[in-house]
Amino acid sequence: MISLDSGIALVRKGVTTMQRLIRLQRPESKFEEAALNDQAGLLLYLGILFATTGICTMTFIVLQFRPWDRPFLVVACAAILLSYALILLASRQWRRRGDASRFLRIACALYICLGTSWGALINGLLFYSEPDQRALAIGLALGVVSTPIICVPAIVAFSFFLPVALLSIVGVALLDVADTVTVIAFTIFTLYAVIGIVGLNTAFIGRSDAQGALQRKIETVNVFLREYQEGSPDWLWETDAQFCLKQVPLELARTLGIEPTRSDLQRLDDLFLSVGTADNRPDLGSLLQQGRAFREMTVTAQSHSRQRWFTLTGHPVHDERGGLIGFRGIGRDITERYEADMKLAYMARHDGLTGLLNRKAFVARVEEACREGGRFALLSIDLDDFKGKNDNYGHHIGDALLVEAARRIQSLLRPADAAGRLGGDEFAVLVSDADIDIAYSTATALARLLAEPTTIDGQTVLPGATLGVAASDGSEQDATRVFLMADLALYKAKVSSKGNAARFEPHLEEAYFARLVQEQEFVDALDRQEITVAYQPIADLMTGQVLCVEALARWYHPQRGAISPAIFVETAERGGLIDRLGEVVLRRACMDAIQWPETVQINVNLSPKQLISGRFPALLASILQETRLPPSRLGIEITENVFIDFAEDAIRQLLTISNCGVKIILDDFGTGYSSLSYLRMIEVDGLKIDASFLRQLPDRKVEAIIRTVTRLTADLNIYLVAEGIERPEQLEWLRENGVQFGQGFLLGRPRLDPQLGRIDLRSSIPS
Repeated sequence: MISLDSGIALVRKGVTTMQRLIRLQRPESKFEEAALNDQAGLLLYLGILFATTGICTMTFIVLQFRPWDRPFLVVACAAILLSYALILLASRQWRRRGDASRFLRIACALYICLGTSWGALINGLLFYSEPDQRALAIGLALGVVSTPIICVPAIVAFSFFLPVALLSIVGVALLDVADTVTVIAFTIFTLYAVIGIVGLNTAFIGRSDAQGALQRKIETVNVFLREYQEGSPDWLWETDAQFCLKQVPLELARTLGIEPTRSDLQRLDDLFLSVGTADNRPDLGSLLQQGRAFREMTVTAQSHSRQRWFTLTGHPVHDERGGLIGFRGIGRDITERYEADMKLAYMARHDGLTGLLNRKAFVARVEEACREGGRFALLSIDLDDFKGKNDNYGHHIGDALLVEAARRIQSLLRPADAAGRLGGDEFAVLVSDADIDIAYSTATALARLLAEPTTIDGQTVLPGATLGVAASDGSEQDATRVFLMADLALYKAKVSSKGNAARFEPHLEEAYFARLVQEQEFVDALDRQEITVAYQPIADLMTGQVLCVEALARWYHPQRGAISPAIFVETAERGGLIDRLGEVVLRRACMDAIQWPETVQINVNLSPKQLISGRFPALLASILQETRLPPSRLGIEITENVFIDFAEDAIRQLLTISNCGVKIILDDFGTGYSSLSYLRMIEVDGLKIDASFLRQLPDRKVEAIIRTVTRLTADLNIYLVAEGIERPEQLEWLRENGVQFGQGFLLGRPRLDPQLGRIDLRSSIPS
């Protein structure tokens, strides 16, 4: 059931609707004016329809009722015809003047007259009709009463309906021309006509409201669109069926320097050219011909002497029959963004200093060459002593040297070749369609070119480079292997002599993989603790007393037996395992030495590569603390390579070691540069003269060198150890010439359990 409040609300809503239906006032907005014009336009056509049907009805009445002898009926018919004429005249004047509000007010008055005239005529017909004509008169009354059901606006419809309906009901009910049932039915039909008028006009007002709302939205969109066009870099475009711009957008005209109103407009795909894409999408012309929509298509056009880039978004426009009549869309000038993206793309693929391909892009180029399957060659290039030149001349000279090297490399390239900077002073060249001989010829020419001096900021610098050459016959599909082959050839060239080129040979790869196997086996040996430490005594050559032992690493392979230290130490240094090996030897030596007499010193060799990380002093201190070995009982044997490869950092670390009480011994003295400046760089506690000198005794020059070194160490207050004593004659000569300490197989071979007492020298000295 409907509650009282709901009923009241429903009544109020109905009253409000009726007030709105019968209200006629001047429009307050253009949307209300548009609605009134819509109503007036519809009323105009209805007036014509009503006049036509009215005249037809008059003709029917004249034929059926013959009213000429009854003046009242004639006057009523004349009034009706006059009303129709006035309605049509008012409609014509509205068409000329366009005042819909005035036309509707006049129409209300005229339709009142028309309704009254029809009501009077119906009453006259009912009054004067014969009994057999009354049903026809009542039917005529029903038709006339139902006429305003299709009339708008409601106030005009009711202006006609109320007088004709009231007069018709009075005539049917009071003139005693119909029975009660007919009267009631006529009245109910009249009420239905009221509902029809209200329903139709309510629907029409709803339609007008919807149109007004839509128009307001369109206006809002147009406002936003105008503001968008004025404040946005985007512009709207539209073409005809031949895809020619109907008008050049003002923003585009300013950009391209053309007239916005020019009549000889080009086709859109002639004005803009599609930019090629990797995914082979259709170009602009194809999409226009196919009538397909497109979005954010990148195109280009020429603006004066500069090329510009745009994005176009468009969709096809069709007529009522579905035919293509053009395109509409949005465009934007993206020149700055496009050029920035292109610059970023270039930077992502090229080295910022030299302009060559960077490592990633060059590797991708080699991988592409492998996939294509053609023959090509790869040159791996290293500048000679670039670090030294960079340090000596300064980084700005070093950068200029890299740029000059890149320029010279590019000068020898063919269009199909590619060059890249892989990092630092490493370069590479891809020589397309070349075998090993052609590539080697190119490499040697490039080596000669890079060896020529150049002047940078007044400094004459020799770039110099070493090259490795590898070639693929088209069957090689692994870019990594091609790079490896070139690197192995480069390493071979560096070993032989810098400044030249070397070809890859199969045995280089075999040796490389053999080294990899050795490195893995050595890692396994470290993990399984197969590395042991043997000790060789260093004795007083006058008394035979063992004063020191040197710790030497030993590796006994389960299958291959004893491995030479010369092999596995090199393997450890090359594979980055020297720190682990050094730590194993140092810890084992210190643990063993703590069990020996306090008079025995333990010497441990230090590889220059153990100083690279800078952690060795801390490791040494940790092991001494762990094993409780006094620092004074430990000696660290170094070679001059420490000073050559890592001068400043090496001296700093050695000073740290010396300051904690550990002795520093310079090993293999007399080989290499043997610069006395090393003795000035750092305080050493002893020298070990290389075994090669003893093997040359009794050469007079060698004897003079050993005597000189002996006097030098005495003046420096450091001890001298002669290495490589293997024959009694050598021992006797050393004793006679005042060399205090010695080491060699004659005194004792390396053993896991070293002799720590006195060595019997009498059996070693010839009688």
